[in-house]
Amino acid sequence: MCLFQDKERVRGAGHVAWSIRDPKNSSHWIWGSTEGRGNDTYIPAGSANGSWIKGGTWTQLRSSISTASYDYYRCINTASGNLKAAQQTYGRMKTNGYALLTNNCLTKSLAIFRSYSPALTNAYLPDGKSKAPNYYFTTSLNKARGWEKARTY
Repeated sequence: MCLFQDKERVRGAGHVAWSIRDPKNSSHWIWGSTEGRGNDTYIPAGSANGSWIKGGTWTQLRSSISTASYDYYRCINTASGNLKAAQQTYGRMKTNGYALLTNNCLTKSLAIFRSYSPALTNAYLPDGKSKAPNYYFTTSLNKARGWEKARTY
């Protein structure tokens, strides 16, 4: 699974998108993000929060993400994964609103990752609440186990 970073968004606090590979078909990935809505810092549950999801090959993922202005990505290998659980979590995340510090692109990405691979403890996937996406991507993941170094796009 991989996390993608857009350093410039949200007034320099950053933005992230997520991707996971289908454990039953290694050439198929799903990826997505939550974009929010303009400058809203809060969106109530049930309202559109800018969540999206796509599926395809690694090449299609990279093309899709690169057109969305992401700068870096980093990945971690997992022993197994549950694609269906991740998709169900995405379904809940797209309708559970948005809150700038506690229910955002980062926390939703982490929830999807944890449902995909429950073995990812805090040592591998630290909590992201009240952390800016840029801080999490660089500082938190630099201290976490198993994550590759950030790669430029």
